[in-house]
Amino acid sequence: MRKGNTMKVSASLLVLLMGFSLVACGNSNPAAQPPVNNTEEQSPAPEQKPNESAVIEAEGILTGWADPHTVEIRVNEKPMSFQVSEDLQKSLDDIDDEDSVRFKYVEKTIDATTKQLVLTEIAKIESSDDNNGSNAGGAVTSDRPKTSELEVTVEGMTEKRPVTLAQAKGYSLYVFEPMAFDAEDHELTMKIDPDYEVEIEKLPADFNLDMLKMDAKEELSETGEVKQLTAEQLSNGPMKDARLYMMSQNDKKTEYFIVKELDGNGFIFHIQAPIGEPSEGFLPMAYASLNSIMNE
Repeated sequence: MRKGNTMKVSASLLVLLMGFSLVACGNSNPAAQPPVNNTEEQSPAPEQKPNESAVIEAEGILTGWADPHTVEIRVNEKPMSFQVSEDLQKSLDDIDDEDSVRFKYVEKTIDATTKQLVLTEIAKIESSDDNNGSNAGGAVTSDRPKTSELEVTVEGMTEKRPVTLAQAKGYSLYVFEPMAFDAEDHELTMKIDPDYEVEIEKLPADFNLDMLKMDAKEELSETGEVKQLTAEQLSNGPMKDARLYMMSQNDKKTEYFIVKELDGNGFIFHIQAPIGEPSEGFLPMAYASLNSIMNE
């Protein structure tokens, strides 16, 4: 009997142990945790505004419209493109292509590689030659056409550009738009910088070339060492027919003394050409204008 009771007790203990094991297994899995959202709400980066320079003032020649919102202006013979607002477009209605203009603009830096020039003001430069063919000294009476075209080579490019007839006492010549002619003083200058200058001197019929050479040496020696170019050196240039071509130079300017016969009359051209950007276009245009001289 005791043996049977012992077996019953052992069986009961085994059942209890199995029950505890099942309960423990049921609680072995941890409670499900809600997902953690590590994504932080990010605000959009602030929009960068273009850096804008101070207002810049300049003068140049209006070339024309590149597109409905862009105008091109030649400054020191170099084309520059400017953005034009709709409000400012009205200011350009009375300005023609090739007119001299005075304007203001700002330079906007869009990014490290992009800059934009924005026009803020523009006006035509009124001159006394607007109504009399670029002639500041008197009305044109010549029978030559009032306007024409002359061939000029600037920075290696040869092209024809419009010119206007100007007249002084005893002769007439054609003048490019970037230049002005003072008939009273017989001076041809750059509008943007009058220090670029040609003084025209008409010679008497019996001029002495040797005496003029002495005058040239005295005049040019104040600038620097005087040099005379030979006919061979001039053979491929616009002054190939010059009777005398002398020059001197320093670190600020080049000065020329040129004697040439045009239309049966002798002329001296006293030329002052400062060192600077306008010098690239000054001499070619000056030579073309001087070669157009005719006696009147």
